[in-house]
Amino acid sequence: MPLSTSLDRRSFLVSTAGLAVTGCGRERGAFPAREMKLVVQAAAGGLSDSVSRIIGSLMEKELGVPVVCENRPGAAGALAFSYVVRRAPDGYTIGHAPVEIAMVRTLGYADVSPQKMELLSLVSKTQPALAVQAGAAWKTLGVFADAVRRRPGHYVVANSGTGSIWHVNALLMERAAKMRLVHCPFSGSSGAITNLLGGHVDAAVAGVGELASHVRSGGLQVISVFDQTRSPLFPDVACVQEEGFDFGASAWSGFFGPLGLPEAVAARLSGAIQTAFASAEFQKLCEERGMTALYLDRAAFREFALEQAGFFESTLPALLRGAA
Repeated sequence: MPLSTSLDRRSFLVSTAGLAVTGCGRERGAFPAREMKLVVQAAAGGLSDSVSRIIGSLMEKELGVPVVCENRPGAAGALAFSYVVRRAPDGYTIGHAPVEIAMVRTLGYADVSPQKMELLSLVSKTQPALAVQAGAAWKTLGVFADAVRRRPGHYVVANSGTGSIWHVNALLMERAAKMRLVHCPFSGSSGAITNLLGGHVDAAVAGVGELASHVRSGGLQVISVFDQTRSPLFPDVACVQEEGFDFGASAWSGFFGPLGLPEAVAARLSGAIQTAFASAEFQKLCEERGMTALYLDRAAFREFALEQAGFFESTLPALLRGAA
């Protein structure tokens, strides 16, 4: 089942979640009484970093204490996830929860999974896309795939890190189109895109929003959107389904804390994230960066993340064996 379909079935929660949150002031309890840390699993400059920093800054207004973002990239997010789940469950260390929380255990990077986290809220999803340099002759995925099949193992595709969702999408593309690429990982999408702009790689898989400014400036072109529908950012670019393919795994962004957070603390954090989600600032970020604003509360996020973990457990092993 495509991940975007699974997400879209829950999109009604955006309108039914009750975005007007009761303003919980610090007078309601001791938490929070000091600075908080928000750990981001990716390098600065990508979607994960952007989402985390704007949500963190908006949470500060609601919680009345600083929320400081700290980047800990590596191992498809496993380093950051492992760090957060080992912290005391007091609410002062939380983490960005991307789709990789449902993947790293199956990838063998760390014994971390949604079951071992206190999931707080989901706030967005992002479509994957394939980009090449603006001057490249490839204008569609089909044309690109034909070229790769003629020279297997020659063309290099960049991604945001081994085992990251953009790497997985590149592997899904490779399998669906029956071609063989060289996969080049970086510690975030910004590195992958920079190297594509410099001509050091032939293509890159990244989020549509991460690519948009480079397309507007004339450096890159997007030739395929890995979803069942086109991207509003690139309405003239065909989605994979239109070209006869059936693959694609959307990225998503949420937040989590260590398992065992007190109920009052978890509710306070989730409420602050919900208020941030409903803000004009976050909605504008989603529009500008090509993300779909999608809110899931604690219970719905847990159900969704566990479903996603099951999907990757059944899909990733065969996918990675094929890439070996």
